[in-house]
Amino acid sequence: MRVARPELWLAAAALVGALLAEVWAGSRVAQLSLDLGQKRTALEGARTRLQYVRADLERRLTRAETVPLAARLGLAPADAHQVVTVPSQYLAADATPYRAGRTVSVVALAERASRALVPEATAQSAAGN
Repeated sequence: MRVARPELWLAAAALVGALLAEVWAGSRVAQLSLDLGQKRTALEGARTRLQYVRADLERRLTRAETVPLAARLGLAPADAHQVVTVPSQYLAADATPYRAGRTVSVVALAERASRALVPEATAQSAAGN
């Protein structure tokens, strides 16, 4: 029975060691990636919770608590006499009135078609509310 040379055994051991080191490094990178993903998820949850708590705190603030802050910032609270009601005559009508005897131009037809396809925000009269 013939025994292989020690140089071959040494080269095989070095190759197995290099392969094991490569597998260990890949495993470590995968573990670090999973940890990073978990940390990012936890951070996102904490940020969402912080936004919720801040919004809840803002909703709970009363006018009495915000008046000193507004005074410090130089803001004045809205008074009832500052509210303006606009008469319905000043607001745009919902539909363009039809003029008898006039031909409708291509531009007017295109405008009507665009309004039908893309509705615009229109003001409503105070009487309609």
